[in-house]
Amino acid sequence: MNIFRHFQPTPRSFLRRQMRLIGGVAFATGVACLPIRAATADTLLLSTGGQLTGKVREVDSKKTPYVLVQIDQDLSVAIAKANSRMIVGDEKLQEYRRRVVEAGQDGQAHYELATWCRQNNLLQQRQYHLLRTIDLLPDHPNARAALGYTRKDGKWILTEVWRRNQGLVKDRKGQWILPEVVAWRENADVNDKVAKRWIKTIKQLLSKILRGDAEAMAEMAAIDDPLASQAIAKELVDSQKRGSNWRPVRMVWLNKLKEFRTGAAVEAIVKTGLLDSDDVVREDALAWLQSNETSSAIATYMPWLKSNNPQQVKAAARALAYFPNPEAAFAYIDALVTIEKKTQQVGGGSRAGFDNAGGGGFSQGSKQVVINTPHRHPEVLQLLRSIAPDVDFGYDKSAWKNYFAELRSPPRYDLRRDS
Repeated sequence: MNIFRHFQPTPRSFLRRQMRLIGGVAFATGVACLPIRAATADTLLLSTGGQLTGKVREVDSKKTPYVLVQIDQDLSVAIAKANSRMIVGDEKLQEYRRRVVEAGQDGQAHYELATWCRQNNLLQQRQYHLLRTIDLLPDHPNARAALGYTRKDGKWILTEVWRRNQGLVKDRKGQWILPEVVAWRENADVNDKVAKRWIKTIKQLLSKILRGDAEAMAEMAAIDDPLASQAIAKELVDSQKRGSNWRPVRMVWLNKLKEFRTGAAVEAIVKTGLLDSDDVVREDALAWLQSNETSSAIATYMPWLKSNNPQQVKAAARALAYFPNPEAAFAYIDALVTIEKKTQQVGGGSRAGFDNAGGGGFSQGSKQVVINTPHRHPEVLQLLRSIAPDVDFGYDKSAWKNYFAELRSPPRYDLRRDS
């Protein structure tokens, strides 16, 4: 039994029509003088789904590699390799035909044959035998799954149909998602391009402002596109140490970011409140965060209290003064005095010596040691006193911890009865 379709050598007009459908075909009445590698096969499977039967050879052409199929003694057909899927050997075809006969009306045998076809890259034949399987065994779970079915409410339904009934669509990767997500992704691509254009525009305006162009400053202040927030945020953070001369334009950037309040905008304002060297800009950022983004600020500033760098601890305490929190008392206490650890090289004294051969020389010895330097932080002490104004234990961590532990302990009562 042979279910393959054979192209007949005549009439040639029919063959030409068929070849035009698959593209990349050349006709020849003979074999070109090119290096040819023979293949022991008699069927060429095409990427478009068709096939050609004859004497098949692969031709290694430098311009366009192709496969030559000799249909008969007078007619050969050249198929671009890009349009061919695979060459099926005669032994494999004989094996396939034998298995088809053996499968008969046995649904499970057809499923096993479909598996064999997949292993041998006979994809169209695999599809046929999967369909034959569910024709004979309608509830065969593996065949149904291979064909893209899923079972819902006791009925088999194509997964694609079920997903579409749910209102889902496929994305470029073949995943089922909501149409809103697709629209958001498409807009994200467009928005990303617009945001990148704003980077260039902001830099051009800044260049004009630094030359004293008042119109450029007005144009900067008139920006109302939130997609510009990424570019403005970068400029604000990168200019933190520019000095007070930059304050006017930096205040414009800060006010724009407050207005946009995008993720990039809030992140830049939080960084400004922590590290900016301009007191006016820094405190303006902190005042806005105090009223609008308290949680974002605290989540960023608190970990800095544990820094090995005393300047970072100071900056964190200074910023956290805008967000005093009694629940963070023990974290404040730990930051009252921090230990800065630095690795230093010590030693290095000279030493004279002689070897067994009478040679001599000088050597120097040194080693790496860790130097621990304690640092007291008045800013942290002030932060503690803001949540406990009635006491002052200075830098005594134990006294502060005992005080707050006592505050959090439940009251003790004397349960003894009077006599």
